[in-house]
Amino acid sequence: MTDLAAPGTATSSRVRALRAPAAGLITVGLAAGWLHRTDGSAVLPGNLLSCPLHATTGLWCPFCGGLRCVGALTRGDLSAALSFNVVVVALLPVLAVWWCLATRAAWEGRHDGAARVTNRFWLGLGLVLAVFTVWRNLPQLAGGAWLAP
Repeated sequence: MTDLAAPGTATSSRVRALRAPAAGLITVGLAAGWLHRTDGSAVLPGNLLSCPLHATTGLWCPFCGGLRCVGALTRGDLSAALSFNVVVVALLPVLAVWWCLATRAAWEGRHDGAARVTNRFWLGLGLVLAVFTVWRNLPQLAGGAWLAP
């Protein structure tokens, strides 16, 4: 007895595997559309979109200005996006490449971690975010005032 897959099984498993990347892309697209419409600066009732760290301490977290940054990018205004949050601008292409690798791995039916992020990457990212956070909160440092959103 041979082990043959039912007709259409490969296609249906690919469709199932692509559900998560497709849902992520749709969610990001809808969020980017909303940020484009609202300029990324709209605050929902209860200050849902305000940063809790900045609201309580007055300090800028590494992602403060990120929503306005994405809103500026959707309008093609790179200089405004960079002034809101340079780290978000730098991370978006990295996230896009990671999403493409994860989507390709899902399409090929691989679960070998082709799109996995290493501990070294997380450590490096944490270090960059920590330095950026300190730098943007010290306006007396060169460029510190420019890094604040």
